[in-house]
Amino acid sequence: SKTNKYAPLEYAPPSETNNDKMSYRRGLLWVSRKTLMVQPNSSCQTLSPLHQRGLGYRLPTDSSFASLQDSTNEDPVTAAEIVKGVELFTSQGIHPHTICFGGGNSEPIANFAVVTEAMEMLREEWHGIPLVVATNGLSHESYNGDPAQELIDLHALWRDAPGSDGDSKLSVWCDVMASNPTQYKEIMQPPTTNKKGFQEMAGFVSRLAEAGVTVNGTGSAHPNVDVNQVQSMALGMGCRNFFVRTYHPQTLYDVLGVDENADGAIIKAAYLRKAKELHPDVNEEAKREECARLMMEVTEANDMLMDPDLREKYDAGVADLALNANETDYFASVVNKSM
Repeated sequence: SKTNKYAPLEYAPPSETNNDKMSYRRGLLWVSRKTLMVQPNSSCQTLSPLHQRGLGYRLPTDSSFASLQDSTNEDPVTAAEIVKGVELFTSQGIHPHTICFGGGNSEPIANFAVVTEAMEMLREEWHGIPLVVATNGLSHESYNGDPAQELIDLHALWRDAPGSDGDSKLSVWCDVMASNPTQYKEIMQPPTTNKKGFQEMAGFVSRLAEAGVTVNGTGSAHPNVDVNQVQSMALGMGCRNFFVRTYHPQTLYDVLGVDENADGAIIKAAYLRKAKELHPDVNEEAKREECARLMMEVTEANDMLMDPDLREKYDAGVADLALNANETDYFASVVNKSM
């Protein structure tokens, strides 16, 4: 099997760390193929990027994803901590092709001053590294600035810098998710205080695109959404590309029909019951192919939930599921080719 050079790194709490040792809190950095992901907070004011894929979606274990540890007003993530974390990766000979702020359970706009400071520090140290901001484009109660304008200013600064060849190597990936305000409210679940969620997101994308910033739209194959309509809307707003991500409404607990607190005996009994229901001897030939597919799901659920270590990781948001084999590395397909 291949060795993943982006292996999980040990977290040393800042209070126990001397100034010469580089460390970062658990969950701050994780890996999506060759992209280093930064979770600057855990303050999504809408459905989180992870849950936009459905309650059954899980990131693969070699992503090193975890919920962000100890991100409070008393101990917020800082730009220096982000940069030191990236330095720790590169000091071990691990060189990401792209650095993306957002994803997981985070929203970069929630502490955008820290994000922009970190991006500027990273650009001073690694001039050519492509930077991505993955966001829903909505205002956040904890940040009073104008994120669109700040991104436009950074784009112009880096585009016109000596040796840039007119390419800022900055892009924004925005969660478009729906084609109308009602649908957007249903899918994204913005706070009730935000009455202009869909319109605000659309305005954010349009402003960036008009200023020449590369914006890519994303959406999920939600059963209540016509992704073709969402794509048309996204491209009409000014998105350069639009990517549809898979959607997974069922958890492994749903597959077996058990509660999330079910013990091993209940899970085993549910598995045996499902296996009996799906056995080819009790199903007509026309249904056997579908039963075989469902049985694979049932077996996967049983194997994962009956293993205490795998179940703990699954409940924390990571698991090596069959769905991971069909994931598209859209950062590699777009960011690294076009920037």
